[in-house]
Amino acid sequence: MEQNKHGQDIVLPELGSQGFPLLESLYLKNCPQLLQVFSSTEGRDVIGDHILLNVPFLKNLEVSNCPQILCFIVQAQLIEDLVLSNVGNSRQLCNIYVPVLNEGYIVVGNHEEVFQVQGGYSFSSIRSFLLANLFEVRVIWKDFAQVVTLENLTTLTLKDCKKLRYIFSPMMARILSHLKDLFIEECEEIERLILAKDQVSSSSSNCDTSLQPMSFPNLTRITVTNCKNLNSLFPFGFVPVLPKLETLIVIRNSKLEQVFELEDEVEVVPAEEMKFDKLNFLLLEELPGLIHFCPKGYHSVFPAMIRLEVRDCPKLTTGFFIDSQEFVHFKTKLVEQDAVEESTTIQNAIFNENIYWIRGRGESQLPHIA
Repeated sequence: MEQNKHGQDIVLPELGSQGFPLLESLYLKNCPQLLQVFSSTEGRDVIGDHILLNVPFLKNLEVSNCPQILCFIVQAQLIEDLVLSNVGNSRQLCNIYVPVLNEGYIVVGNHEEVFQVQGGYSFSSIRSFLLANLFEVRVIWKDFAQVVTLENLTTLTLKDCKKLRYIFSPMMARILSHLKDLFIEECEEIERLILAKDQVSSSSSNCDTSLQPMSFPNLTRITVTNCKNLNSLFPFGFVPVLPKLETLIVIRNSKLEQVFELEDEVEVVPAEEMKFDKLNFLLLEELPGLIHFCPKGYHSVFPAMIRLEVRDCPKLTTGFFIDSQEFVHFKTKLVEQDAVEESTTIQNAIFNENIYWIRGRGESQLPHIA
């Protein structure tokens, strides 16, 4: 579905806004020469020069490996699964102005922002969302917490979106109650997963983000690799941030200094405990700038840990040891002037060394400390 025998670009002339009102799935894959999906004949709904596809029952949309495709706009209130990969990368950046309507749109093409939202629209049906090889995307969604929710989003995958600056606003991060899987790879400009509060625009900060604690109650698997400007993963507040986390994989993020950082309003409490009751697999690899796993002075317990791997983290000041029950413990060193107050426990823990530990596998590489 690319060109006919005369070398002309193939268009689907009947797939317009009035063509398939009951359409539930649309897949466009591996069409490197495809320029246009919809005809531009009179009578089509348009926004500016761009075709508007109004498909109120669309649940599945995938456009992948279509680098020449022109921008088009999808209005799909019931969308559940969305995949956009290598879409329009060979085209010039398209600018789309969305009029002020009580609607929301998904922009398919070489554009800086994926979701355009106005009024009281909600993308509450989206369950799975993948963005890959979108070189101009800078923002997935702006801080429109008052007009959008993603309460059913369970899987978010971002790969090779080199200009993406952040993923969640502070308010957005507080409403993703069903998010289970988060996979991020080669998003080079991301410095934080969650935008800092002082970076939120005043026009979008009317809702007090401090009223509800930061938490991802169902997040189970996290993988973050090759994000060279990332400084930290998650802020840590007064409540468990990730109570159901089972797998955490962090690889080749060269500027990462800490996995968990304190939120601005949280004071450091010496010997404070961070619990990860479900975490069973942790991999930290090739992180030359990593200093802390958890905030300085905090003590972490991992009663469910089965496998722990730490490789090539030369600056890491978090120590590892196990207790009599083979529960893994982490504790971060205090600053030098407080070193005399550190217990024998933390002094005997393993620091900045490669670790490969599996529960029940013969001799333990981690020191046993009562």
